[in-house]
Amino acid sequence: MEPVLRDAGTVECRDDFHYGLLEYRHVSTSPEVIRSRSNRRFQRLRMLAGSCASTDCPWVLVEGWKQVSDLSRTHEIEVLIYSRDGDPRLAQLQRRSRQYLQFSEPLFRTISGVDHPQGVAAFFSKREWTWADLGPFVLYAHEVQDPGNLGTLLRTAEATGLFTLVTSPGCASCYGSKTVRASVGAALRLPLLERKPWRSLKSRGYRLWATTHLGGTSLFRARFRPPLAVLVGNEGNGLPGRVMEDADHLLHIPMASGDGSLNAGVAGSLALYEVFRREHGPE
Repeated sequence: MEPVLRDAGTVECRDDFHYGLLEYRHVSTSPEVIRSRSNRRFQRLRMLAGSCASTDCPWVLVEGWKQVSDLSRTHEIEVLIYSRDGDPRLAQLQRRSRQYLQFSEPLFRTISGVDHPQGVAAFFSKREWTWADLGPFVLYAHEVQDPGNLGTLLRTAEATGLFTLVTSPGCASCYGSKTVRASVGAALRLPLLERKPWRSLKSRGYRLWATTHLGGTSLFRARFRPPLAVLVGNEGNGLPGRVMEDADHLLHIPMASGDGSLNAGVAGSLALYEVFRREHGPE
């Protein structure tokens, strides 16, 4: 997902999003440290960092040495920002960046979304996925609110090598800072679509397996045939009745205690790996 170049020195983000023009091609990559809150580049990047969850924002912010380094092996860094220049790992990240900027530590902390930042972060371009990218196995997250749970689901879906992900309207963003951290970069690698109604899966021929803590078929006895979508509901309320009624199958995870329940991240991960086990068989 590329920003639109308007002239030699600026870039305008997709759909004229409210953060406007970001200086781009000719931003200094000198050792000069940006210290002023009135600096235009700082103001633009801080606004970008707070807008990554929006579908209109073309970039996503990734923080920390390991996640930035791992992603930069396969994704070019649009803008690298850092607060200290003495780390030997920095030179390699600079070579993988279209531009890089050093901020004072107080300014860097205002851009960072973590309590104890490591002093390095990077903006990467989001990829625009389509229905054709999803394949026959889909995890559908319905109004999942906790970014940690959504990040876990993204990470697990990628780990299976089978599943892609679709979220409902009202679900947490796959590109929010907490989700991206919990996904360990999977949010930028896994094919996904956001804010799609569950009926859009059914209309495309997917069999809907709705998870529930009561009734339905045991996860261990279910017969999965693609194309299929495993539906995971909201942490507090699960899947609503209208979704359950529209589903082709109800699916529950057996537990020793009938009074317990699993959170969305765990329930979805168990279901995905049971499908994975069936597809790959014993090793």
